[in-house]
Amino acid sequence: MKKKTMIRISLLALITMLLAAAAAAGFAESEIAVLPIDLSGGAPYKQTYKSNPESYEDPTISVQFFKGKTDVPNQGKVFYFYALVQIQHASQLRTAAADPTDFNRARWCPAKNMAKRVNAVLAVNGDFSNFHVQTESSKFCLRQGKIYRDTLAEKLDMLMIDEEGDFHVIPGGPELAGISKEEIDGRKVINAFQFGPALVLNGEPVADEYVTDPAHSPWGANPDEHTARMCIGQIDRLSYFVLTCWDGMDLAQFRDFALSLVPSCRTLYVLDGGNSAQMIYLKSQVNLEDTKNNARDIGDIIYFASADFSR
Repeated sequence: MKKKTMIRISLLALITMLLAAAAAAGFAESEIAVLPIDLSGGAPYKQTYKSNPESYEDPTISVQFFKGKTDVPNQGKVFYFYALVQIQHASQLRTAAADPTDFNRARWCPAKNMAKRVNAVLAVNGDFSNFHVQTESSKFCLRQGKIYRDTLAEKLDMLMIDEEGDFHVIPGGPELAGISKEEIDGRKVINAFQFGPALVLNGEPVADEYVTDPAHSPWGANPDEHTARMCIGQIDRLSYFVLTCWDGMDLAQFRDFALSLVPSCRTLYVLDGGNSAQMIYLKSQVNLEDTKNNARDIGDIIYFASADFSR
């Protein structure tokens, strides 16, 4: 057996073990804590680390953080960072804006500032909801159960996250105008994003010709160029995957690499990239090539919070 194959099998076994451990950790139905669907944050958490991989765990959330580097054709070594997350309740998957009260105001700050304010255990940048550029200034914005901007960028795939924490992607196109934006499959939509494109749908990779076509990406996203990337995915019920890389992958390569890490990912969706790609783990930005560099100011984050207020 080749070394790379052995490493991949070991990683898959580790992922399976971590998710099983989180599920067995006592997320009992009778003990579930629910966070309010508003712009408040999660429970304060105690910074506890384990190594290989680094992890955070309390009775309501488990986060496993990994980092490494991989070879990309014609690019050389590319550094990547990803996390596996298991939460007890869908309300722990949340969003926050640079402005504490409004997603539609022209206000920006580093992701770590927002993450600290809302007690995020893990946070990543969102779709830069308040960045107005060309006709995409009308991107639909529904966050924490409230619509802040009720217009659409028709060409962009829409990611909807419902009240059970499940991901749904509506492909870009004229039919977007006719959908119910506040409910899907009989469930309330809590958060919705327009960036994309989707990289994985129903467990199947989206075709190269779609994901690398600029017609399905926001202005400036450069899907066929090698640049920094960010994505978020759902693995299973209340189980998620986030991945970012430094400069070095087009979207087809990014999709394939994500699936090499987590083949069981059911849905995978691209978020803002380039200098906006920021991953915050326990108050620290972990995907900086040079920790002395200042992070770009952005408009919003997606984050996972503890619901354990017992400490």
